[in-house]
Amino acid sequence: MKFIVYNVRDDEIPFIEKWGKDHGIEVKYTTTTLNQETVEEAAGFDGISCLQTIQYSAELFESFKRLGIKYLSLRNVGVDNIDLPAAKANGVKITNVPAYSPESIAEFAVMMSLYLSRKVGYMRQQLDQKHEFHFSPNFMGRLISEQTVGVIGTGRIGQAAIKLFKGLGAKVIAYDKYPLKNTDNSFVYAKSLEQIYQESDIISIHMPATDDNYHQFNHEVFEQMKDTAILINTARGSIVDTDDLIFALQSGEIAGAGIDTIENESADLQDSRSTKKVNDPDVLKMALMPNVLITPHSAFHTSEAVKNMIDISLGNLETMVNGKTPKDLVD
Repeated sequence: MKFIVYNVRDDEIPFIEKWGKDHGIEVKYTTTTLNQETVEEAAGFDGISCLQTIQYSAELFESFKRLGIKYLSLRNVGVDNIDLPAAKANGVKITNVPAYSPESIAEFAVMMSLYLSRKVGYMRQQLDQKHEFHFSPNFMGRLISEQTVGVIGTGRIGQAAIKLFKGLGAKVIAYDKYPLKNTDNSFVYAKSLEQIYQESDIISIHMPATDDNYHQFNHEVFEQMKDTAILINTARGSIVDTDDLIFALQSGEIAGAGIDTIENESADLQDSRSTKKVNDPDVLKMALMPNVLITPHSAFHTSEAVKNMIDISLGNLETMVNGKTPKDLVD
């Protein structure tokens, strides 16, 4: 039994090596992204572990079948970038890691909310551009406890975010297409998404990307939101129309945005060793805005999360190769 791990970051290597040693299984790792060319490196291996948001295409799964590879174990939650019918047609079983560390992403969403609520971007802009600092009316922020936070998606991450926002004294309202039957009275569900849009001072997105929510946040929605509202997206870039978001930020339709995921993320963005300069015009434009905090899909990135992602992903591969069904199987 031997596995290959793609798109490996430096901080993952110790956990990969330890897992292989502890389980007596050969595990090769590579920094390359998994695609039609690099999949050839997997010849002779029993399974692949991968972490990326670019596409896993039908052609890629045809290559899996040709190479005799039946198992793909993701180190992340989302499967919206996977051609699942093609995987099934080529006999490839897929697992994910649905709960590697909900608190890691939830904390990041709260951090972004605090940064934007307290106008830190405006302070940094003055320091960076003018090399001076003095009190300014533009620096006056708002307490989280003064605000209503709308959380969209009440899975593990959404629930962790709700707990943290509630801990800071916020009023929390939530929405989920499939609401929890028991909330322990820790929050209330809004009657509709429109209520979330219209009443929230901060909206934090924690739902998976689907065909139904593609560009859910667009010009029409931004018009419904308060002009003092902040949008936080640590979920998937496709949920937010980037062009409409930039217009909303520039025109004052909303007050700010924390963006950890953006549409059409490149492979370079996910390459921890890449020395290429960022050239995406939308990323560069938002990076210069004092009312935006944009980060390179890093909300998950804590030591606990990385360890869990490796351990669960490789554990799922071992389970499948041994002919058993892992609990994280994606149907």
